Amino acid sequence: MTRKALQDYFFELDNKIEPIEEFVLGEKIGQILNARQEKLTDHDELAEYMAFQFMADYHDKETGWGTYYGPMMVMKNDQGQFVEFPSIKLIDEPMITYWRKRFAETRNPLLAYRYADLVFDFEPKVLNKTIDFQVAQKIIDSCLEICEKNLDDGLGCRQKLERSLSLAVQINDSTRISGLVKAIIDAEDKHAEDDKPGLWGYAFRWLILNKSERVTVSDDQKTKLIKDMEDRLSRLASLEDPDPWRIENAVLVLAEYYAGLKDGSNLERVVGLLEAGFRKNKYANSDGLLITNYLEKLIEVYSQYASFDFAKTARQRIVTEMSNLGDRGKFAMTEISTEVKVSNEEIKKFIDAIFGTDKSDKLEKIVTKIAVNFVLPKKGVETQLNNLAKDHPLMFLVGHVIMSEDGYPIVKFDSLNDDYEKHLLENFSKNLHFQSFFFRMVMDKLRSDYTPEQVLETIMASPAFKADDRDYIFKLLKSFWDKDYLVASFLGVPLIEDTVRNFYRINNQSYIKNNDDGGYDVQNLDTLLGRGLIKAAFQSMGENFEYYLKVLLTERVGWNLRNNFAHGINKKEFGSEDVAGRILHVLLCFSILRKKE
Repeated sequence: MTRKALQDYFFELDNKIEPIEEFVLGEKIGQILNARQEKLTDHDELAEYMAFQFMADYHDKETGWGTYYGPMMVMKNDQGQFVEFPSIKLIDEPMITYWRKRFAETRNPLLAYRYADLVFDFEPKVLNKTIDFQVAQKIIDSCLEICEKNLDDGLGCRQKLERSLSLAVQINDSTRISGLVKAIIDAEDKHAEDDKPGLWGYAFRWLILNKSERVTVSDDQKTKLIKDMEDRLSRLASLEDPDPWRIENAVLVLAEYYAGLKDGSNLERVVGLLEAGFRKNKYANSDGLLITNYLEKLIEVYSQYASFDFAKTARQRIVTEMSNLGDRGKFAMTEISTEVKVSNEEIKKFIDAIFGTDKSDKLEKIVTKIAVNFVLPKKGVETQLNNLAKDHPLMFLVGHVIMSEDGYPIVKFDSLNDDYEKHLLENFSKNLHFQSFFFRMVMDKLRSDYTPEQVLETIMASPAFKADDRDYIFKLLKSFWDKDYLVASFLGVPLIEDTVRNFYRINNQSYIKNNDDGGYDVQNLDTLLGRGLIKAAFQSMGENFEYYLKVLLTERVGWNLRNNFAHGINKKEFGSEDVAGRILHVLLCFSILRKKE
């Protein structure tokens, strides 16, 4: 039995029908029942409170129940289990029966709509019953009354009309379908504002583009929808500083419509208005990254209609423009620096750990320690990334872009959850840069204590290198010792690739593939790195070394040295000590291998 204060509130809602949001209803009911402080023991009161806590049009498949409604809140407890409110586990037959009673007796269409929709949604799921078409009719009738009497705002009516149209089609109620078609057009006319795209365009999409065979739209209604959209596009595009993102909402539906009719002339016209809008907009052209973003959007749109000649030509034109952005492609950057203090004692301790304190360690042992110490543990970097995401979640909720030196995007990131591997690669790459301070000191010490000839003999002791590599490696070492890093890098990159292939040779593994001319080509480096041979050969450090090589040599998100070298991209980086040092480090890693008879 519900308490009197709640009964009085519902009496007021039934006798003074006015706009109110379901969320506000839920908050008010919760206040009356003191639901935040007291556990609700009365079944009817719990049913009333829960009724207005569910989230409509719930899309999260991981935490949803396969129903239209879902929980308002989902959290993980200390055991990693999902805790939800409200929970479908609390819904039983008496609760559904109560909601049936309530939608039949209330005079407020907002209440009737919610109770009826909950019954229609949960009864088949919880009680394993077939859908009740009479309940669907109640939902639709309540929706029509809500929108006609302006009891909900534009977005609320849109959501209820979309739900009701799908139900009317599901139960094949032609009378209610006809009423909904008119209500949808009327609602958009009533609430649409040019600068609020969420309030318009849905009528065109539902009733023209995505129209079910059961939905009938008259010629006059169709003509009106097309004219309204064309008029809106014309108004948006004619502004001195047009908003291309609003124009896009009009263009995309009209473009899809004209493409379906094979009307290339109108399709070219409306898509051209989108391009013109981007090029006229002051903000979109204020920064190189923003220019790149809208050029990418135009490429995407023109690619969608590549079956039309004008779209293929326009796409190629914009691709060419993007690759030649020059100074237009530069974007505002802010340098962020941080200071890490390392004592002289810590530095000495680290150097001594590599080289020994009395110079008694052999060069072969020193090279092995250099090789092993500067291959990052992948799992450690992964743990670091997870901790960063936990401590600074906002950093990883939005995406970002890695840009080329010419201003076009190389890699786009989504959030950490959607693009975890890319974020891990990037974090690994950053950690290599953070290592640079200690790495340079170690390489300086190696150069001061040993000659290129001595290091050459240690490297050549490994079967990973061929006899005719000797002169090549010596020139690389000599260049590094002379601080001619550009030459060292350019000698090192192809040498590494050949060393990987030679590694396959000495292990009797194939490194070639068939080509179209009846012969064979060598497999690309990324493929060879991913086949597991290196991981197996390097044993305990194998997984880390394989990942390290990928980040350094073949991953766009990483340093990508092999591919940048091959294509002449980011050439300046090859003249840096860090890049040349890392290339030499890879050779030192291969130098620790010995042949197993």
